[in-house]
Amino acid sequence: MLRKWALITLWAGVALGVTGCMPKMTIEQMKQQMPQRPAELDRLEAFVGKWQGDGEAKFAFLDAPLRITGTTQMEWGGNRWFVVGKSVMAMEHFDDMHGLETWTYDARAKKYRSTWVDSMGSSGTGESTYDEKAQVWHMKAKSYGAWGESTMKGTLRFTNPDTMEWSLEEWQGLMKVSEMKGTSKRVK
Repeated sequence: MLRKWALITLWAGVALGVTGCMPKMTIEQMKQQMPQRPAELDRLEAFVGKWQGDGEAKFAFLDAPLRITGTTQMEWGGNRWFVVGKSVMAMEHFDDMHGLETWTYDARAKKYRSTWVDSMGSSGTGESTYDEKAQVWHMKAKSYGAWGESTMKGTLRFTNPDTMEWSLEEWQGLMKVSEMKGTSKRVK
């Protein structure tokens, strides 16, 4: 019992010592420490708008591919620090899936970060890079869904400002469980 109180007293002393060392600052000094908006965020402007997509999904355990369609509305949020997308996707033989995604830029890692959740029970996080020379987005993500944990990788290319071609592969360990590809067009 004495040992427990000695540890609590030690941690309380450390906490007081650390917090007591915090320097005072003005509001202006605090504002100066705020990060500047990375210019790389401007590249996400290409995604903003309403998109209509059409493609196919091939699953390792099905003989025939399934048609997928959907719409996504992408908008700036957080004073243009991130993009939020709301999607409704339909895949043959299944109910509509509703999803929510976010995209931002991590200046420290020099990568775009994304999150995803949907009404099929999937959630995930990802990162992307943009290859300026090839004009291709390279994406990878980890998610958890109906079949457990998986990884995804894919590419996205704008063939013009209002058309993007995309492809994704989903893997569980060393086994590829699905492959999706399609085209999305901006709806005016």
